[in-house]
Amino acid sequence: MQNKRILIFYDHFYPAWKAGGPVQSLANLVRQLHKEYSFFIVCKPHEMNSADQLENVSINQWNNWEDKAEVYYSSYSYGAGYYQRVKKIIEDVKPDLLFINGLFSPFFNLVPLYCGFGYTKKHPGCKIVWSARGMLHPGALSQKRFKKQVFLTMIQLLNWHKKVHWHVTDEQERQYVFETFGKNTKVSIAGNFPNLLSKSEAVLKEAGSLKLGTIALISPMKNHLLVLKSLQQISARVEWHIYGPVKDELYWKNCEEEINKLPQHITVIYHGECVPAVLPEAMKKFQVFIMPSKSENFGHAILEALSAGRPVITTDTTPFKQLQQQQAGYTVSAGNIDELTEAIRFFAEMDEDKFSTFSRSASLFAAGFSKLAVLRDQYRHLFA
Repeated sequence: MQNKRILIFYDHFYPAWKAGGPVQSLANLVRQLHKEYSFFIVCKPHEMNSADQLENVSINQWNNWEDKAEVYYSSYSYGAGYYQRVKKIIEDVKPDLLFINGLFSPFFNLVPLYCGFGYTKKHPGCKIVWSARGMLHPGALSQKRFKKQVFLTMIQLLNWHKKVHWHVTDEQERQYVFETFGKNTKVSIAGNFPNLLSKSEAVLKEAGSLKLGTIALISPMKNHLLVLKSLQQISARVEWHIYGPVKDELYWKNCEEEINKLPQHITVIYHGECVPAVLPEAMKKFQVFIMPSKSENFGHAILEALSAGRPVITTDTTPFKQLQQQQAGYTVSAGNIDELTEAIRFFAEMDEDKFSTFSRSASLFAAGFSKLAVLRDQYRHLFA
């Protein structure tokens, strides 16, 4: 029996990686289920925030990815030409299911949806699944609010939200869909497949000192600025290693101004981008991962850090809400500088014996967080 054909649209896919979580989520999905489904992915031919063409890929034709999927790196522009290209891609693939990822991309959300609705009229057996990818979280909607509200209003006026089956990754995200589009929308939960790292030894932990690390896009959503303001109140020696591409130049400039105000016993080292291949090496430079995000649909970087044995400081807007109870980290209220400062102090004062306990617990927490068999069943239900 032939595998179901699933056609995925999202702005970016490997070798582009800077868009973060959604790219990782889709790659992990394909790696886990490629034997059961035939995957076809359509994305941009360049990295996020870059006009340079990706290396070693062919544009406007299919490329084999890891012998697990076919990827079409599509050029795009406003006009009938791009609409016709997307329409032809769908007709050529003859998908059993269209999987649209994200909400606010004209080229890789709205055009594929419009073409998809036309295709399903001729082929009613084709299902359309629309994945919110965390974009309905209040924290995410607060960024570029007016533009996003225009998109959401248009979707509702066209009744597109009623013509699809929504995909979310947890119960909280399902409630965001209901709050935005109403209780009558069709929604299924299917969590993200994790990318777990091997546990690695951290630098010896001394009481009164701390090596922090963050691997994330540099933008207001990740709250680097709040960490810097907290560090101004810390008397212990702290070294903070920051990895990630700068998404918001003005925000990073504000961060640099705060870095210049820090006392001498606080050191901040910006390493630039961290390609996935060197992630395990980057983890070895720090003891505790810190990312007090305003919102995280999943938080792949958080789970990767935990799996490597790095306790995590994050916020209650992520799925990781039981870190203290599990001795795997510290969960603070989003935007609460006092709680964040207390969390940093907590780990700074810790000695090696106690830190070793937290490190082991972090790895165990990550191992138990995602049950692969359950996740596979969730996607089988979603794709049915």
